[in-house]
Amino acid sequence: MTDVANVASAAWHVIESGKPSASLASNTCNAVPAGVADPISSLTGAQGPNRLTWRLQMENAFGVEVVDIAFDLRWEYGARHHGGGAFIPNCYLYVPRCSVLWGFDVDVQIHVHNPSNAGTETAPIARLPLTVSGSVSSLVNSHSLQWDFQLFGDGNYHTS
Repeated sequence: MTDVANVASAAWHVIESGKPSASLASNTCNAVPAGVADPISSLTGAQGPNRLTWRLQMENAFGVEVVDIAFDLRWEYGARHHGGGAFIPNCYLYVPRCSVLWGFDVDVQIHVHNPSNAGTETAPIARLPLTVSGSVSSLVNSHSLQWDFQLFGDGNYHTS
């Protein structure tokens, strides 16, 4: 099994109009064996979750913190298909803190790119590329945001 697919959500809102999106809790993504009738049920031995945390903090011209958002990206890893490989059965994002002052608008989305095999044909390791992006805007200006991640079925990750 060398092909890897995401059989869950491909994109969803994280922050909408300065608040965590109502759909955040119900959206997940994964990197599982492609072409399997029920890929999630066929996986065993998942570990984790591993987690990546980061914060978005911004101050206005007067030094007042106007945006403070904490992100917590988690993924299960090491799941085996018929005893082999390392897949990601579940990946999700929490927003444990979200403070946006009046006059500021924050919108953030997550986009899941095509998963792939970072291993070999006989020992596949799922690679799940994600981009978390959006903007912070006020009447005065707007700032673009972007964080890129590659999560791996063996528990490793890369950021850029």
